[in-house]
Amino acid sequence: MMKKLVILLSVFMLSISGMAQQPAGPKPSGQPAGGFGMGKRTPVLITNDLSGDVDGIFALVHQLLCQSSDIKGIVGTHLGSQRAWTDNGKGGSVTDQAVARAKEVMDLLEIEQTFPIVKGADKGLESTIQPIESEGARLIVEEAKKHSPEKPLYVTVGASLTDVASAWLMDPSISKNIIVVWIGGQEYPFGHPFPPQYNKGNNLVEYNARLDIKSVQVVFNQSDLTLWQIPRDVYRQALYGMDEITDKIAPCGEIGKYLEEKLHRFGSDTYVLGDSPMVLISTLTTTFEPGAASSFYEVVKAPTIRDDGHYDFSAPGRDIIVYKNIDTRLLFGDMESKIRKAAKAIEAKKVKGKKK
Repeated sequence: MMKKLVILLSVFMLSISGMAQQPAGPKPSGQPAGGFGMGKRTPVLITNDLSGDVDGIFALVHQLLCQSSDIKGIVGTHLGSQRAWTDNGKGGSVTDQAVARAKEVMDLLEIEQTFPIVKGADKGLESTIQPIESEGARLIVEEAKKHSPEKPLYVTVGASLTDVASAWLMDPSISKNIIVVWIGGQEYPFGHPFPPQYNKGNNLVEYNARLDIKSVQVVFNQSDLTLWQIPRDVYRQALYGMDEITDKIAPCGEIGKYLEEKLHRFGSDTYVLGDSPMVLISTLTTTFEPGAASSFYEVVKAPTIRDDGHYDFSAPGRDIIVYKNIDTRLLFGDMESKIRKAAKAIEAKKVKGKKK
């Protein structure tokens, strides 16, 4: 009898061990090991140019609807020398409109604002040693100080690195408490080559990097920030069909119509929802030892960023994570389901209100 009990106990312990050894999230050297994710929420601070490319709106909607997200704030960022892509009728600067757009989305989703929504810098850095002390940069510093290496804050960046770079220049001690997930930067040698017809001139330097090259230099060349990079060839994998928008998103209440209207003015068959991988990597993780287990990355030595924005591998820096591919099935399937579920809940609430 005792022998059988020992065998059963051994099998049980092996089973528990197997569950605990699920793939963990990427952890560069010096990062804590993952723990159990059950019942825990991921602290996320969103920075994005929400008055620019429409993909940022899709990523924002998805992140807001993730029950495992604990959103600490939203920072509306600049568009370099560009104006806002569409005027939402509320005027103001590009960053003013980004803030207004975030609030507009939350109103459509009927989500109460319980965290700050603020402006980032109105332009890129003029120096790699002088920060721009915007509301956004101050918020990053403030929230970082509330976190720890054991419970880091995910700062997701869907545009320029201006506000993250400024925050680090203002207080370099924040490095130990945050993980920067950046959508940006061009392809690596192990990645998918950029289309040859565009391999000329400035196009070799990726769009978000071009918005503020000095901020990229601060983050890559000077800082010790934990960086998880999703470069151009990888975020372009988030390619979504316009007819899918019509079939799957547009029927989902007011938010669905809003998202469809934002995209269909481009009149093409597809659109890259390139900011959405931020949600996948930071939040859609495994239950045990949380990590984006179905997406793959390499640990590489950070290249030096030249003044023209190109990579220089001759003087390698610290270890960073560079993603090689993303799980678009999970990404889009979860996004579609969450938007549909939210629309049904909002409609049910309206019906209930009318009955009263």
